[in-house]
Amino acid sequence: MRLVFIGSGEFGMESLKWLGPSKHEVLEVITQPARPFGRGRKLKATPICRLAKELYLPVQETAQINEPEMVNHIRGLNPDILLVIAFGQRIGPKLLRQSQFRTINLHGSLLPKYRGAAPINWAIINGEKETGITLIEMDENWDTGDMLGRKTTVINPRETAGELHDRLAQLGPDLLNDVLDQIASGKNTPQKQDESQATPAPKLYKADGVIHWSESAENIRNQVHGMWPWPGATCYLRQARNKPKERLKIGRAEIINDRPLAEASSTGNTPGTITSNFTVICGTGQLRLLEVKPQNSVLMSFTDYVNGRHIQSGDRFLDG
Repeated sequence: MRLVFIGSGEFGMESLKWLGPSKHEVLEVITQPARPFGRGRKLKATPICRLAKELYLPVQETAQINEPEMVNHIRGLNPDILLVIAFGQRIGPKLLRQSQFRTINLHGSLLPKYRGAAPINWAIINGEKETGITLIEMDENWDTGDMLGRKTTVINPRETAGELHDRLAQLGPDLLNDVLDQIASGKNTPQKQDESQATPAPKLYKADGVIHWSESAENIRNQVHGMWPWPGATCYLRQARNKPKERLKIGRAEIINDRPLAEASSTGNTPGTITSNFTVICGTGQLRLLEVKPQNSVLMSFTDYVNGRHIQSGDRFLDG
């Protein structure tokens, strides 16, 4: 198959690595333009651009893939497939309605669940036990096209969104291999999505990471893992010795038990209170924090954080 690979983010890197030396021909890689990065604001190319150059694949940057000049350029390449993975621009009707090629997209969820910009995060936040990837035929709506194939995996209770992102990306080559072979042989049968099962996965904002300790331990654990590494689940530490409160992000946690709020209150401990075992009381249950990132510092084990701050039983985490 003759393909044009359209992508920008790291989610597509495993698929492009596989495609480069595969039996399929990558005619060109199209990606977003380089952007200022870091304190020096130097231009930095997308991960896909850098990888394409390492693989000696032709690459082109564009800020507007739907401009007539770009559409005509893609048509002139005479591809069979446009493969879109984490590109960052909407593919418009001038490309989607072309009869000479098909436009397909690799999405990071088991569609129709979690349509939108942050499917991996929301699957964890909502406590899903499994997720996966779906290859679809693109249409003019977000993630609603007919399904060409799926791969499923279990979500580990200690897995963060960043880790799950990388695992799902690694499933891409196997799914692409199966579906592209089926398309080439005329044996792939697209399936309609069940609209009654559709759920949204909207873009995340920093406010989504604010921890409320009156929530259950399970909900907070899911929020912590679903928000890492960005935007991060945030709270404050207030110690009993009149120290100023400190803002931090929690990177990983585990559920200890199912202790109810009423029991915690009866012992004089309110949600957010650190126990003698250095667990944290929640609205229901307790959490053991495993990794934290204080403001202006690096990710560290909670044990190191406790020792460095001389945290004691009765110190309290406040809502973010």
